[in-house]
Amino acid sequence: MVKKEDARVLRTKRNIEEATITLLTTQPNFSITLLLRRADITRGTFYKYYQNKEHLISEVNHTLILEFMKHTQGKFHVAEMIQSVSDRAAFYNAVLNLHNNSGYIKTLMSRMRMQMQSQLGIIEDEELYRHQLFQWEIIIGGFWALISKWLLDNMNVAQTKLLQEFIEVLRVDATGWTQTGLNLFDFESIN
Repeated sequence: MVKKEDARVLRTKRNIEEATITLLTTQPNFSITLLLRRADITRGTFYKYYQNKEHLISEVNHTLILEFMKHTQGKFHVAEMIQSVSDRAAFYNAVLNLHNNSGYIKTLMSRMRMQMQSQLGIIEDEELYRHQLFQWEIIIGGFWALISKWLLDNMNVAQTKLLQEFIEVLRVDATGWTQTGLNLFDFESIN
């Protein structure tokens, strides 16, 4: 039988995680004392849920990765991925442009590659598999480069326009998709 966590415990953990995200964004070398003040909790409460700062950051990264990865199920939904980044713009800007929390992006990319490989797993032709793998790497690299620049420019382009620019750069054309890495992506706008 799975034990449900008390709503107060969930709320406290969420408060700690949100304070941690803010600190990772603005002061990546924050102290536990500063976190305690920001989250308005006691040291005992912190250690009740987390072994140390590294454990907390690992848990926060895990939560954020799950939040992002729900947009890569089935296909990589580019508009939803952009929205997810936008929802946490300060955090992603700190990670991508200020190189704060480098473990996050490494783990996220690893998870994204695993998702992509599971989608390509049904391809028996080794050359086609490798071809689509390389194309996925180029497309996802372009995505993160575009996102990084967009965040650096204070998101001065609307998300729909950003998606359209990405599609234009890739010259997305539905013909022949099954033979390219583009078939791993969904370029539709969010309805």
